[in-house]
Amino acid sequence: MIAGEVRAPIVPVDNVRIDRRHAHSIALAAFFRTMKEERGRIWRKAGEFFLPDDTTGETAAHIVRDWLTPVPDSVAASIRRVLPASVQDEIDVESGAWVGELDRLLRAAGQILEQDVTAYSERRDQAVAARKYRLADMYEKVIRNLTHRDLLGVLANRNVLPKYGFPVDTVELRIPQDSGTVSGQLELTRDLSAAVHEYAPGAEIVAGGQLWASAGVYRLPDRELVSRHYTVCDTCGRYREATGPVDPTCTACGTPSTSAPRRYVEPVYGFVAARGPQRSVGQTPPRRSWYGDVHMSTDTADVHEGTTVFASGHTTAWSAGARGEMVVVSEGPGGAGYEICDWCGWGRPHARAGSRGTGHPHLLKDIQCTGPMRVVSLAHRYQTDFLQVHLDLLTALSATQETLRSGLYALLEGAATHLEISRDDIDGTVHTGTDGMPSLLLFDTTPGGAGNATRIGEHLAPVVEAAHARVGGCECGPESSCYACLRTFRNERFHELLSRGEAVVLLDALAGRSIG
Repeated sequence: MIAGEVRAPIVPVDNVRIDRRHAHSIALAAFFRTMKEERGRIWRKAGEFFLPDDTTGETAAHIVRDWLTPVPDSVAASIRRVLPASVQDEIDVESGAWVGELDRLLRAAGQILEQDVTAYSERRDQAVAARKYRLADMYEKVIRNLTHRDLLGVLANRNVLPKYGFPVDTVELRIPQDSGTVSGQLELTRDLSAAVHEYAPGAEIVAGGQLWASAGVYRLPDRELVSRHYTVCDTCGRYREATGPVDPTCTACGTPSTSAPRRYVEPVYGFVAARGPQRSVGQTPPRRSWYGDVHMSTDTADVHEGTTVFASGHTTAWSAGARGEMVVVSEGPGGAGYEICDWCGWGRPHARAGSRGTGHPHLLKDIQCTGPMRVVSLAHRYQTDFLQVHLDLLTALSATQETLRSGLYALLEGAATHLEISRDDIDGTVHTGTDGMPSLLLFDTTPGGAGNATRIGEHLAPVVEAAHARVGGCECGPESSCYACLRTFRNERFHELLSRGEAVVLLDALAGRSIG
């Protein structure tokens, strides 16, 4: 653990997703300071900031937008001093266009709080009308908990301000505040790329000594969730998506699809846990499904090419970029998708739907909802750094999915070992190009990228050697795999495909070694 040389930490400073939030922090710090000095106004709690003022009817979010139009010179100068020039150009510091994204995030956070307060206020009033005063008092305490949350903590969790460490695209599994004594103490947030699996309808998670089940996707009344149609070719694996209908014929291999295109939604406002008493944690593990995959949707980066020469003299070509658009897709148990209500967001796995009734419980209210149910997948889109390892023609034509997947995850394990990268910070997939040929796609799981994928390309030869040592030194059978060599929770869908022996075949092909 302490032997050898410790690698110096690497801190990339040109991550647009993170840098934008630093710009927000500079602007809000100046705003809060000015409001205190000039107007004597201080906001410490979420309710004070996001809910309309009793006298003026305006919210602090509206005041922020007005104060930043135009952006004060001191704020613009501070942002230019802190952010890299490339990021300044991308978020358009010069014209002040970055303020629009800050305003959008603040308004969305305010709408979420306002909807929650309204829902619990209605329950409180109903309890009073029914003379259930103890229940009404509990709902009043819930409202107080929601409105008295620390403002800076809420802004960080709503992706307005930077927070300590990664991930940066977070959503919350919202625990109903009337679901027991521990519910008010829980704040469950996840990176959205993991949340589409772990917080999906029907999934379970342990928190506060209890087992919580997700009941659906949180929606705002006047905002539709972003959705797209997508398809994966049954023959070559090429991923395609569009805002409208997708052509069923593959653009890479020309094969007509045998299955209908699917549709996904992005649950950017988070998820809601089921209401009522939760069962205690027992011997049975929480129910969840990691059935899905990661795809590269579009390549919007300036790709630079590279070639690695191995000791054998064999060369392997690769290309790397900074803004590949990745799509994490969760397709539910068995790949059947999820039934999600278009009105309230209540949902369930389609594979366990059973017979359809005339309605379902409303996700936020004590009523039945009759909204239409739509079968969809859940997805998260983000841009990040990527590395595409190109295979020679013979290997590309002869490699099976077992060989490609096994070699891919061996490379990721080798990169984590040799470059001292957390395995959770990198991931990969088998990518089919427009020519129908497969390649190995490695990418950073951090939205905006952290430079890890590019470093893997620059050190591909020792990474391959480390991967070879990883799969060669495991004690499981060569025809199989285990969590000590190739398996992780993220690649659960492909566990039956992964083989140490097939990984060696691909690694030898990359390095130009004869198989023996």
